[in-house]
Amino acid sequence: MADHRESTAPLTPPRRRLPELIVAVVLGYLTGIVQILAGIALMFARYLPDTTATERAVFTIVGACTVLLGLFVITIAAGLTRGRRDARVLVTVLLGISIVFDVVTLVSSPDTWSVIVNVVLKAAVVTVLWTGRTARSFARSDGARTG
Repeated sequence: MADHRESTAPLTPPRRRLPELIVAVVLGYLTGIVQILAGIALMFARYLPDTTATERAVFTIVGACTVLLGLFVITIAAGLTRGRRDARVLVTVLLGISIVFDVVTLVSSPDTWSVIVNVVLKAAVVTVLWTGRTARSFARSDGARTG
């Protein structure tokens, strides 16, 4: 029969996730979902009347890229929960790219309030990830690989 003795190795308590990190992850998911919905809306915009063939192609390509960017943000935001430094860098890069697209959109049509909300949301995620206790927890995290 097998011997079922308990291990004498000390148990380490599970690391608690910081509330700021949880907020950043939730905002990351929210940002990704908003990007996916915006990309779908852009792809449907190709069916608006009075759009040329070139405009339809641009709407489709930009919409598809926006959906992909949103999916990447959601995927990488999941890595933030494990405290991985590479996930933090990738989320920052993806949100930075997205902020650049939003600024271009804002310059071309300044009356778009939803773009301003998007920029604020993305900037909040980046700020939370790189300041305070969250930044210190990433500095202490093990390894940089997600997976």
